[in-house]
Amino acid sequence: MTDVARPSATPRTLRREPVPDGKGAQTRRSILTAAIERFGRDGYRSTSVADIARDAGVGGTVAYSYFPNKEALFLAAVDEDAAGVIDEGFLRVLDDPAIEDWQSRLIVTLVETVDRHPLARRLLAGLEPEVTVRVLDIPALAEVRKVCAERLRADQLTGNVRADIDPDRIADGLVSIVLSILMSVVQLGPTITAERAPEVLAVIAAAIDPPRA
Repeated sequence: MTDVARPSATPRTLRREPVPDGKGAQTRRSILTAAIERFGRDGYRSTSVADIARDAGVGGTVAYSYFPNKEALFLAAVDEDAAGVIDEGFLRVLDDPAIEDWQSRLIVTLVETVDRHPLARRLLAGLEPEVTVRVLDIPALAEVRKVCAERLRADQLTGNVRADIDPDRIADGLVSIVLSILMSVVQLGPTITAERAPEVLAVIAAAIDPPRA
């Protein structure tokens, strides 16, 4: 039998930006943080690079030393804030082997996490239609699908997941379902979405739970 590593007990992170280790890196981080907050609050069209520079406490043209234009800064902010959601919401649950009912915990944790990430929430709400679809292709999601598949394989070995499913395909489906639920929560409200949660979880359970004796 091929050895399959259990999920790591130490949560990994997918933050795309390096930890600041110099003045230039700290300035870039300040600009990116300000961009996430400003774009998340006011949106792409109503935000200028000068607004972000002022929020970051730097000169009006300094941001262009790190990002060639407003669009590049916006996309970097989207990637960073979405990676933050994934760090806190996906990986914290998937990397904890002590959480057996991780499918439902995943949804609850992500819903709580999105509220702390204004730009990711804005995209999920459909307020930036030009780039909403980009959420599906952010680099961090590829790693999430991989981690999810690893967890499914590990649970197959313990008998907690059906042995006859393809972990990679099911992981892709689970990630898509969870993203759809997040969009529903943001756009329709948690109360309406919660009413349908048992049915959604029942579908997931039917897909991956081993048959009962």
